[in-house]
Parts: sequence; C-alpha cells; structure tokens
Amino acid sequence: MKDCTIGKVLNTDILVIGGGGAGVTAAIAAKRLGKDVLILSKGQVGNSGNTIMVGGSFAMDGESAYYKYGIKEADPNYSKEMVYESIITDGFFLGDQPAIRQFVEESPEIVYEVTQWAERAGCAFNFCSPATWRFSGSMMGRALRQGLKETPVDKLEDCVAVELLKDGDKISGAVAYNVYNGEFIQINAKAVVMATGGYQPFSLKNTNTDMTGDGVAMAYRAGASLSDMEFMLFLLTVLEPQNVKGSIFPMKVVLNPLFTYRALDGDGNEIKPNEYLKSIETKSELCKLMHIIYYGRAISEGKGSPLGGVTFEFLNTEEELDHAFDYLIKASKEVFMTPGYYNSVDLTKMRQFLREHDNKLQVGLGNEYTVGGILIDDKMNTNVPGLFAAGECSNGVFGANRVADALVEMLVQGNRAGITASEYIENASVNYEHNAEQAQKVMAGILSRFENEGGITAAEAEEELERISDAGLGFYRSEEGLDKAIKEYDELAKKMENITIKNKTMDYNYEILQSIQLKNRLTCSQIAAVMAKWRKESRGLHMRFDYPQIDNENFLIKSIATLKDGKMEITHRKPIVVDVELPKPEKKDFVDFILEQDMGLQNTAGHNKSATEEH
Repeated sequence: MKDCTIGKVLNTDILVIGGGGAGVTAAIAAKRLGKDVLILSKGQVGNSGNTIMVGGSFAMDGESAYYKYGIKEADPNYSKEMVYESIITDGFFLGDQPAIRQFVEESPEIVYEVTQWAERAGCAFNFCSPATWRFSGSMMGRALRQGLKETPVDKLEDCVAVELLKDGDKISGAVAYNVYNGEFIQINAKAVVMATGGYQPFSLKNTNTDMTGDGVAMAYRAGASLSDMEFMLFLLTVLEPQNVKGSIFPMKVVLNPLFTYRALDGDGNEIKPNEYLKSIETKSELCKLMHIIYYGRAISEGKGSPLGGVTFEFLNTEEELDHAFDYLIKASKEVFMTPGYYNSVDLTKMRQFLREHDNKLQVGLGNEYTVGGILIDDKMNTNVPGLFAAGECSNGVFGANRVADALVEMLVQGNRAGITASEYIENASVNYEHNAEQAQKVMAGILSRFENEGGITAAEAEEELERISDAGLGFYRSEEGLDKAIKEYDELAKKMENITIKNKTMDYNYEILQSIQLKNRLTCSQIAAVMAKWRKESRGLHMRFDYPQIDNENFLIKSIATLKDGKMEITHRKPIVVDVELPKPEKKDFVDFILEQDMGLQNTAGHNKSATEEH
C-alpha cells in the first residue's frame, strides 16, 4: 500500500467546508465574532463550484428594501408575510415554518450587505422591482471575495473534504485530500459548518454541474439525519448545438415575454400546459415545476425528441426574434458585464443557429437543484453536536418545491450557521485525542483502492450511476422503476467496493477524486430512491405515474433518513407548523391543488416588466 502518513495537521475553532456563498457568509460571521475560522474549498474560494455558474437574480421582500434600505424603486407592498406564506404554499406545505421564518426575517440584512460588497468590488448589481437584483455568477464571486477581503479568513483551497472526525457523538474535525499533490490533511475543529451544495446523479448536466453530494453524504455517515431527498428540481437545458449543451439559456427565453414559443413532442405534436400555469411562466419560478409536469412527462413517456427532450418552436417573426435577442445582448452588458454572452453562450451565434434551424431549439431537463439534504432547525443545527449546515446541502425551508431564491438561502443560512457555530464553541469541550487514528483509517481506506485489480473503474461506475438514475429517479417515477433503481444502486455499491484505480500516481489523480465523489453521489441517490418509493403520491417535484394525486391524508409528512449501526433507518414526521395551517387531509388532483392554493410566488416579475417596458 502507498504511504499512509498524514501530510499535515491543522487546528481551528470552526471549519467551514465549501467555498461558495454559504461557506463565505458563515466564515465571515464567525470571524466577526472573534473565532478562528478555516474555509476548506474544493476549488478557489469565491471562484469555483456552482455559485459562480449561476445566472439570474436574488431578492428580499420589497417592504424591507423600501423602508429599511431606502430603495425607492422597490415595491413596499411586496411584504415579508407575502414571501413567507408563498414559500409555505409553493413548497406544498412540507417546509418547516420556523426555518422559513428565519429565511424571510434574516435575509434582507445579508442580501443587502452582499450588494454592498459587490458595489465596492466594482460590479454593482442591477436592481428591479419588487426587490430583486440581477447579476451573473462571476459578479457574485467577486462580491464574496470582496467580503473576504474586508474580513480576512484563512483558506485551504483545492482540497476536498473526505470524512468528518468525531469525539464520541460530537464533531471534532475532518480529513481533507489535496487534489493537486495527493496529500491528506487532518483538520481539528470544535465545530464544522457544512456548505457544500447538493448532488446530481443524472447524465444530462446543466450549468450547475459541481453537485457531488459530498457534504450531505459525509454528514449522513457521521450520524446526521437527512430529509426530503426525493425532491429534485430540473431546469430547461440546451441539447444542441453540442458546444453549448447544458446551458440554461432556454430559461432566458421562457422568462422573457419578448419570446413566444410552443413546445413539440417527438412526433411534432404540441404539448399544451394548463393555461394558468402557462400564463405565469414569465412571472414566477413555479414555471420550472410546470415544465417538469408537462415537458418532463412527455419525455418520460418516450414521446420526446430523438435527443431526449422537446422542441421549442419560436412563433415570433424574424424581426421580433432579432429584437428579443438585441434585448438579451444589451442586458448581458448591463446586468452580467459580459457583452453578448450569457454564461459563456454567444447570443449572436445562438441567434444564427436558430435561423439555420427554422427557429427551433432542442431542449431537455437537467437537474439544477436538490431540495432535500441535511435536516436543520432554524438556527442551522443538525442532530449531531458541533455540526451545522447551510445552503443547498441543507433541508427545511423549501418543502417539496424550491421557490424564492436558492442564492438567498445560501447567504442567509450561511450567516446564521456561522453565528450559531460560534455560540456553540463557547461551551464546547472537544477532545482531539482520537482524530489521528480516525484520519489514518480514512486515508488507508482510500489508498487501498490502488491495490484493487479487475474491478469497476471510476468512469464505468459514474456511467452506471447516471444510467440507473436516468431510468428510475427522473422526472416521473413508478414503483417498478424505483424498485429496479434501488436494486441496481445496491449492486453498484458492491461493485464499488473493488473500484480499480488505473493511475497509480498521487499527483492530480482524477480517478481518486472521482471515486470519492461517486461514493457520495451514490449514497444520496440510494436514499432518494428509498424515500421516493415510500412517497406514494405526487407532490411538488416528486411525480409518480402510478400515484398521480396529492395525498394530504397520508403523505403530508417529511421522510427522515439516519444511519444506525451501518443501516439506513427511515422515520417520518409532520412539518413544523407555527401560524399557517396545513391543508385538509384529502386527496386532490395535482394541478387542481396548485390552482386552488393560488401558488406562484412572483419574484421574477420585475425582470420581465423591465423587458417589456424598455421595448
């Protein structure tokens, strides 16, 4: 076996795992409270991961923007209570109301502070009513780095967290792996804040591709409970041309009223969504759910295009399309500071591509976000002392369907996690005596993969994981498909016990990194499939062919997975209710329920109003 010597040992009060928005705000909050903080990031802090790949907006309530921060363009009628109640309703009532209240009450301050970081970094966000800032991921990255410039925090970059360390039932640190030189690092810490994002087990990738479930799976193995893993958000994604496959450019189309289109299945038949859901497409993030309901169903039933998606046929005249693209190009300069581009997509070339293809675009659904994750309370505590979680790796706010802004989630939860972790370590007594032994065992387990022969490779395992997920855990599910997926996931897990590493060097060995991440993606997928099988209904982002109704009588319940004695234990509980009553315990048609509850938080309205007014 290769040398099993820990390369270095580091000590800190609070270890923050993740270099995106949640990690940065957590680290800054703890540092301001006088704590010794270390950020561990897979890439460069503020310049890697999914944070810099986003392209859209983040918001607060208009009431706070107008009265507290003096933003006269804000709409004060867009109140905190409106946001609060909409998140509960649009989440199909599965969110924990204390966590939602924390999101609404505490987000304005940190959101506004991030906009100030952005201004001081020279990239002021573009504001529009009701209280929304439009921006690019690179601008968010610059804002975060400005925050760290003003409140410096120690960083350990290009290193992957591998496993958490424990002192009895308490967290005592983590083991990290240096991607470039293969060195293993033991980090002793009184508390750990997990800010690592979600997971993505499917073959169609969109711009948010760095979703490997590392933090979720590590927390699970350390005893943390996970919840609602069956709810996964898919987003419209370009299928061709090949050089922009995976781009979420189609979302710029459907959210902009300057574009008019219809969706066609593989036989050229129009897919017709409910008229109301179609009408709010340019106003609400609920449109993402609408796309899954109708376009995802066509694809899942085998009625998709040869590329596995649907065809968008634009109904605009040539002049109108040119006009719409001119607006996007102008906005790319004013909003995203990348003239003519949207997240690396050359808008002029995209317009030319449409001209050459009868104004038709092949569009699929790529996994953008995972709603489920580490179960937290409204202070970002997990059930494991010393472990806190924030952002997409956590669960509690969005219930069965993500609305509002994931970027607000990461900022506000990161900030609160840093504060709560700082309060925790004031009275925490953590013994690092057994950390070295645990770290040695973790490292030996990874290095033993070099000795395996004739087993599945990391590339083969990744392909198999994605094939299983595509078939059984996609937009629409069934008992038969989930049973098959669970069985095949278990078989893959056994194969991966003998995963074979062909590259025998330690310097930038992508196979080692890939095998670490695959283990975590598989763990998350197994739990998601088990929870999806149990949920015999259609709710939010979980839809079943065999159980098409919402069942508020039997399934208005959260699923919770905890690792006990090496086995998955599933329990259930009602969402925590404070002041908004749950719906009646009855079964309802899925779309009828949406319409009756008047869902559709219209937090994108300002963007689209500006588009129509300017043109």
